[in-house]
Amino acid sequence: MKRKIIIGLIGEKGAGKGTVSDYLLEKYGAVHFGTSKILRRTLEDLHLPVTRDNLVKLALVLKEGYGPSVIIDSLIQDMEKSDADLIIADGIRMHGDVEPFQKKYRENFYLVYVTADLKIRYERTKMRKEKEGEADATLEQFLEEEGRLTELSIHEIGRNAEFTMNNNGTAEELKKQTDDMMEKISK
Repeated sequence: MKRKIIIGLIGEKGAGKGTVSDYLLEKYGAVHFGTSKILRRTLEDLHLPVTRDNLVKLALVLKEGYGPSVIIDSLIQDMEKSDADLIIADGIRMHGDVEPFQKKYRENFYLVYVTADLKIRYERTKMRKEKEGEADATLEQFLEEEGRLTELSIHEIGRNAEFTMNNNGTAEELKKQTDDMMEKISK
C-alpha cells in the first residue's frame, strides 16, 4: 500500500498557493481540500456575500465559539473520506492549524510555504479578481488586510515549513520548485 502524502499549503494572499495547488492536481493527481470551501459553504448557506472580510469574520467566530482547531478538524474529516495518495490541505493560516495535521499524519505531512514580495502579491490579487472587491483594492487596503489576525501568523508559521517556495519569478519557475519538492518527498 502506498503512503498517503499530505501537502499543507501556507502563504500570503497572492503568493502563488493556487498555482502550486493547480500544478499538483494536474501533474501529480493530487486532490485539493481547503478551509475556504468550508467557510464559503457556510456563508452561502447563510446567504451572505463571499468576501474576504466575511470569510475572516466567520473563521474567527467559529474558532472562538468551537475551539481553535474546529475548521482544521472539519477539513481533516473531509480529507479522510478521500482515498487519494496525494492530498493538498489549503488554508493553514494561524497558530494551532499545523498541529492537528502533524498529529494525524506525522511524517506524511509536509508544510509548504509559498511566498512572494508584497508588491508582486498586490498586483496578482488585483489581476486575478478571486474575491469580491480585490480588483479595486488600493495598496493601503491590501496592507490593512495583511495586518488582520488571520494573516499575521503566516510568515512566522511558514518559517517552520519543510519547504519554502519563493514565487517572485514566473509560473514555470514555481512549477520547477514544486517538481523539486515532489522529488524530495518521494525519496
